[in-house]
Order: sequence, then C-alpha cells, then structure tokens
Amino acid sequence: MFSALWLLAAAVPSAVAYVVNNGTDCYVYPESLVNDGEPTDDTPSVLQAFQLCGVNGSITMTEGNHFYIDQVMNTTNLENCNVNILGEMEWSTDVPYWLSHSLPVVYANLSTAWLFGGTNVTIRGYSKGLFNGNGQTWYDENMGQGNQPGRPIAITIYNSSNVLVDSMTWTQSQFWNSFVSHSSNVTMSNIFMNSTSDDGNDTVNTDGCDTWNSRDVSFYNWTVTGGDDCISVKGNSTNVYGRNITCYGTGAFPIGSVGQFPETPDYVENVLFEDALLVDASNTAWIKTWQGSGESNAGGSDAGGGGSGYVRNVTWRNMVNVNVNQPIYVTQCIYNSGEADSVCDTSTVQISDITWQNITGTSRYDVAGSIHCSASRPCPGLKFIDVNITSVNASMGLPTPPELYLCANIVGQNATAEHQSLNFEPVLLNRLLWYTPPLKRLQEVEGPIIES
Repeated sequence: MFSALWLLAAAVPSAVAYVVNNGTDCYVYPESLVNDGEPTDDTPSVLQAFQLCGVNGSITMTEGNHFYIDQVMNTTNLENCNVNILGEMEWSTDVPYWLSHSLPVVYANLSTAWLFGGTNVTIRGYSKGLFNGNGQTWYDENMGQGNQPGRPIAITIYNSSNVLVDSMTWTQSQFWNSFVSHSSNVTMSNIFMNSTSDDGNDTVNTDGCDTWNSRDVSFYNWTVTGGDDCISVKGNSTNVYGRNITCYGTGAFPIGSVGQFPETPDYVENVLFEDALLVDASNTAWIKTWQGSGESNAGGSDAGGGGSGYVRNVTWRNMVNVNVNQPIYVTQCIYNSGEADSVCDTSTVQISDITWQNITGTSRYDVAGSIHCSASRPCPGLKFIDVNITSVNASMGLPTPPELYLCANIVGQNATAEHQSLNFEPVLLNRLLWYTPPLKRLQEVEGPIIES
C-alpha cells in the first residue's frame, strides 16, 4: 500500500499537493517523502485536502508523519467535516514572514497562523496529534515582551458552531495556543499544552485559550504549562465551563480583560470553573477590567480604557493552589501605568454575583486575596464559601503574619470595620482588611467573617 502511494506521489509535480483522495476522504502525506527526507512546505497539501474534503468529508494528517507549515492557512466554511491529526505539524521560524502575513482576528490587533472554522466540525488527535509552534524563536524575538503585532496565535476557531477538539497536544506555541472567536457550542477536551523557554526570555502571552464573542464553550481535562493565562474569558463570552484542569506557571482562569474600548461594551456571564490544580501561578480566580478613562501610556494592543459592560454570575470552585502569588484577585484598572490610584475607581464595568467556593492551598505571600471594585460601580453579590488559604511559609511552620484579604467598594461593606454586613456565606478567613482607597487607611478584623 505504501509503495503504491509513494509512486503516486512521485509521479505528481511537487507544486501539486501530496494528497490521496478517496471520495470525500483525503489523506495528507508530507512532501519530504518525495524529497529525500528534506523538510518541504506542506501547506499546499493541507489546503488542497481541505478544499477537496472540507464539506461532508474527512481530512487525515497521516500517522507518524511530520508536516512542515511555512504559510498561513485559512480553512473556514467547513461543514460536516472530521479532521484527524495523527502526526506532527511544525510551523516555520520565518519571523518576517509571519509578522507580515499572519491573518487578523480583529481582537486587540492580534493575528493567527491558522484560521479554522465551520459547522459540525471535529479535530481529533487520538493522543498522537501535535502542534509545534517553534515558540523559542518567538520568546527570543520578544525578549519578555508581549502582543507583538503579527505574532501569530497557533490556531483560531472562528465563526463556528458545533466544534469538538479532542486529544491534541500543543508544544512551544508561538503566542496564544488557541482562540475561540464568534463561535458557539465549542468543546475542547483532553488537551495538553506546554510552552517553556530554554533561556532567560519568558514565554509571555502563551495563553492556553481565550474566548471572545462566543457562547457555550467547554473545556475538559486540560494540562497547561505556559507563561500567561491558562484559560481566559474575554468580552461577550456567555456560558463558559471548565472542569478538571491543571495549570503550571500560568495566570489560571481570569475574566478579562474587559472594558478596553468605549465603542464596544463587554458582557460576560454564566461562567464556571471547577476542579482545578494551580501550581506556581500568578493568580487563580480573578477578574480584570480597564479603568474608566483612556490609557495612552501602554503601547501596542494594550491601550484603551473607558469601556462599559458587566461581569456577572461567575463561580470558581474546588481550586487547589500550590505556591500561587495571589489566588483571589479583582482589579478594575489592570493596565494603569502610573496614574493616580483613583483611576481604579473610574471603571464603569459592573461586577456582580461572583462566588469563590472551596478555594484552598498555599499562597506565595501573605496576601491571599485582593478585591478592589470600582467606586463608580461597587460590587454586589460577592460570596466566599469555604475559602482557606495559607502562605507557603505558614504551611512550613515558619514565622509569618496571618493571611490577608484586602477589599474595597463591595456592596454591604462597612468601611469603618465596626460591623460587617456582607453577602458572604460562612467563610474561613484568618484575617480580613477592609480599606477605603487610598490604601493608607486599613482596618483589621480578626476571626472568621459570618454572613449576618
């Protein structure tokens, strides 16, 4: 069988893709098989397979083979299509090409190497499929900086419905591993992602996945190692669910950032993340919005502020923290670059009905949580249920102050700390400090806080 395929491929000029077409089923073989093993761009092969079999068909990247992707790919408008990736797809390190050719995704001036989409579509790796972004080239190119225009997201699921991505591995992603945009009913399950640097340059912006303008998105059974958010829920995302996720060295599960642009309000609601392990993370369960006034000091895509909208009905539960900087965090001026602290009170993004439940483990420092809601939009309906976090030092029996929780502008909060009338379930908080900005005024309350 293989020899017949070899002869078929050898008889076809290399300008024509090496694709075996059996009705509506297409099998892609690497061009290197007919080029003495030399790495050869397989992009034409892949694109031809999608053109031939992308509707009511299947595309298989054949098992055990190595495919070189040197060009951008747009494989949208698929329908009733099953994609099987049984080998490795490796993206080239031609930085000038990608910076000038990667495909725009609209959001924040970002772009992608592969724009993928359609209706009733699957990508299955069967634990054999691998996306290799050659990310070290990008980590060295950016030298710890992020959001370089043209730096490509590995794959973007765009304008799609009823999509399943299962049993795939990403390694050394160029930028974000994946992006779900303008899509509905997307499930990504049994996913492994690892972006690590072999030198001093950080793997900035290697998010596992970001959602935007999408609904009914689910994440199951993930393991992510990277230099930024594990899974981030951005503006106009509704009904997002994540379960059984392990994140190493990431920013875990943020909502946001939102409120960046005045002309496009951001609405986020009905989000649940549960059953997760976070190791050496910056944060775990947190929300980040822009301030209410425009920010001009942050370059690239990180410029903006003054947007409106809301974040509501969000829950994080059953989260185990191991050496996390600050497990619980809410900020409404995430990109404030040196302006007065009062700018954090100008955001008009309303945060409400947020629950942290069964959040346990260790924090790197003695501040387990910091919640600073905007004075312009104080936060109602915030609940802590069975929150029990200790610092790493305390867990080792070393001398350390009690754990701190810093809070501002929560509806029901009494700033004098003489009495706390809160929408909190019974919680386990060793020490709680309420403050009214600026931070100079702190009041301490000893012991657990019980809903009154």
